[in-house]
Amino acid sequence: MKKILRKFVLFLLKVMAKHRMKKFKGKIIAVTGSVGKTSTKEAIFNVLNTQFRVKRNQKSFNSEFGLLLTILDIESGFSSAAKWSWYLMKGFWHCLTKDYSEILLLELGVDKPGDMDFLTSIVKPDIAVIINISSVHLGEGQFKDMNAVFEEKSKLVHALKPHGRVILNTDNEFLSNMAKKLGKKAVTFGKDRDADYWASQITSSIEGVNFVLHLDNKRYDVKSGVIGEYQAYVILPAIICGVEMGMPIEVTIHAVERFVTPPGRMTVIPAINEAVILDSSYNSSPLALREALNLLKALGEGKRKVAVLGTMNELGKHSKVLHEEIGALIPQCVDLLLTVGTDAAVMAGAAQSCGLEVGQIFKFKNVFEASEFFKDKVQKNDLILVKGSQNNVRLERFVKTLMANPEDAEKLLVRQESVWQNKA
Repeated sequence: MKKILRKFVLFLLKVMAKHRMKKFKGKIIAVTGSVGKTSTKEAIFNVLNTQFRVKRNQKSFNSEFGLLLTILDIESGFSSAAKWSWYLMKGFWHCLTKDYSEILLLELGVDKPGDMDFLTSIVKPDIAVIINISSVHLGEGQFKDMNAVFEEKSKLVHALKPHGRVILNTDNEFLSNMAKKLGKKAVTFGKDRDADYWASQITSSIEGVNFVLHLDNKRYDVKSGVIGEYQAYVILPAIICGVEMGMPIEVTIHAVERFVTPPGRMTVIPAINEAVILDSSYNSSPLALREALNLLKALGEGKRKVAVLGTMNELGKHSKVLHEEIGALIPQCVDLLLTVGTDAAVMAGAAQSCGLEVGQIFKFKNVFEASEFFKDKVQKNDLILVKGSQNNVRLERFVKTLMANPEDAEKLLVRQESVWQNKA
């Protein structure tokens, strides 16, 4: 019954959203990729919103429902029939009215084959941004391998309007090959000198990331308060989108200086005993976790480096191997390891095999056990990386236990809404 009602609601929303999109006269920018979609979308918004009326998905609402709710300016009714009745009536009214936004900025997520077909049946972008392709959504009923992930996400390019532009990270092999085929239709970015926009001299500290941007034989100093060298891949497409929309590059660079990452995406949070948390609890994947561990290593010189790592979900038959590969990297980056979840324990085993002492490794079934164990063991100046997947992990709860000011949790942490608080 629930599946039938879900399909019926989705059908109604799609009809209303398509009707409203027929009247939309602004530009559409669509962002996809395996890792970092929300941060990139928010960075682009931070730039464009200085000069345009921009509407974007709230938080990470990037599924079919998220797209439709964004277009119709309504919220989700979740499991409440009464709320859905109200929001559907509201959506019907909105579909009859014009959206006066100048730019519709959409984050598009895909979990399985066919998802992008649905999303692009609703919107045809003027600009498509693809930031990376990596090992995600490989579970049962999802993608067979990374090639399948790439094929699905590349459908966004085929949905472009005539004369549309594609912004691609050419440090990613899949996207580099795509850029060569697209020719002048593609605008490229990365660390490689062959990219249209390329970054050099990237430096990262607890205060943020700085780099030199090269474009048309000119150099520009870029500074941002977000941490991690990999954030250059978030900032560059934001600058490019601004330039593509006619903004002076100096204005776009100034705008990214004020950009802050959304909750749970490598935010710095003060912890008890004057420790510091690197909160990346929103989600986890092999690519993102590698970058996070390298950041912990770089920022943790002279400190005790603690990694609290949860299972990386949706890796299917590749899960064991991918967890082992990450585990092998841990000894060179971490002084103390806590794992949460069954698959995360595989990382602990690999870390031990590669040299991390038994006394430096602690494994837990759930976040509550880990929090209870560690809250009295935090040392002064500890640097604590917290990263794990969403379902059945929920490491934001661990962060809240250790926060110096837990009253700020609703503002600083991910998944603080009542619908999440009521879940296990």
